[in-house]
Order: sequence, then structure tokens, then C-alpha cells
Amino acid sequence: MSIRAIVGATGLLVASTELPTDQTAVAWTGGTPFAEVLQKLPKTEDPVHLFNGKDLSGWDGAEGYWSVDQAGIRGANDKPLPSSTYLFTQEEYRNFRLLLEARQTVSSQHSDMHTAVAALGKRFTDTGDNAHGFRGPLLMFCHDWGIWDAYRRNRIAPMGPGPKVENVGDWNLIEILVIGNRIRLVANGTLVFDFTDEPDMLQASPIGLQLHSNDRPQQHHFRGLVLTKDPTDQLITSGGPTP
Repeated sequence: MSIRAIVGATGLLVASTELPTDQTAVAWTGGTPFAEVLQKLPKTEDPVHLFNGKDLSGWDGAEGYWSVDQAGIRGANDKPLPSSTYLFTQEEYRNFRLLLEARQTVSSQHSDMHTAVAALGKRFTDTGDNAHGFRGPLLMFCHDWGIWDAYRRNRIAPMGPGPKVENVGDWNLIEILVIGNRIRLVANGTLVFDFTDEPDMLQASPIGLQLHSNDRPQQHHFRGLVLTKDPTDQLITSGGPTP
């Protein structure tokens, strides 16, 4: 069974087509630096708010793992998860800029397994009759970093400076820029990887938030989630020039 929308306070499924306004986006980020980052978007880019701050309208995920609470979109499991499951956008994207904030719950009761943004690959049914599986690039962050090409080539981009710049247990500002075959990820102002793939390895696909296969409980939060299509070839959160 798939969930399309959830109200975290009640757990009820809700159908909603309401789109967020700029005021909603700013209010959701609470005047944090993320709101300031949005002001840096080039004038030619039209922001799409993938998360409306209230429910999971526009997303598709497995029931029981995804919800919305005061911190944002929550992905968590308290029982063993046989294969990674993803909260997918209903639309597909190819060339895009994605801005988000991510926070991993760090405690003795939680696994330190990373999360990721899945993109440029393909949905499929994974182990355990998991209809929300993914084959293709996983742009990893929190504890592990780099690119893992799931069910194909495994690791294709190294961790880079990710562990050094990570705000462990706190919010991390992530910028992902995909233009053609080039994939870049910036974390907290530092370029973590800049990878150019083979042309036939990437395709338009939904964007997914990962909850990794695990025998232990884990919890990740995501907020912001603003995307622009066909962006300019310029990082807006990096502290230095684009290589």
C-alpha cells in the first residue's frame, strides 16, 4: 500500500493539492539560513517546493515509514527493514538543482547508517516485495558520503570531505546540482563531490529520500526540499569557485 499524504499530528491520510507559497516556505524554515539560500537562486530559475510543510502531497512512499512532524519529513523504522525503501516524488527530473536540509538521529538506540537522495535511475520492486526500491545513483550524506550506484556499479564517487563538514546529529544544508552527466553535491558550504558519469548511465527519474535497509532502528529528517529545473551551471551554497 502506498501513502500519498500524511498529517503527522493525527496519522490520517489526507488528499491535498494545495501548493505552498513563498511565505509558507519561509515560515517552515523558521527564518533559518535555508530561507536566505533561496534568495540566492538565479533569477532564471523557478523554484518548485517539493514539500509543503504540512503533509506528503506529491510524494509516494511505503506505509509505516514516512510521516510529517514538527521537524519536517520523517523517515524511520523500528523493526528490521529487509531492503532500502524510498519516499519518491510523483514527477520525474533530469537536470535540476535540489536544496534541502537533512538531520540524522544519533543515539545508542539508533543505527548510524547514512541516508541519500536517489536520482537519475529507476524504481523497481526490491527484496521483501518492496514496491519502493531503486536502482541507480544514491547521492549519500550523513555518516557516509559520495555516490553509490545501487544494484549496478556500487561506489562511484568517494566520501570526500563529507565527514569533516558534517554537523553530526544536527541539520546539514545540502545542495545537489545535476547538469547533463555532471553531478555535484555541496554540504554546509563545502563541495563534497563533483562526478561526471557516462551518458547512458543516467536517466530522468523520480527523486527519492532513502531509508536504508537495516536490522536496527534509524531515523532521518528532511526539510526545505526546493527544486529548480534546468538550472544555471553555478553552485549557490559553495564557499569557493566551482571546479
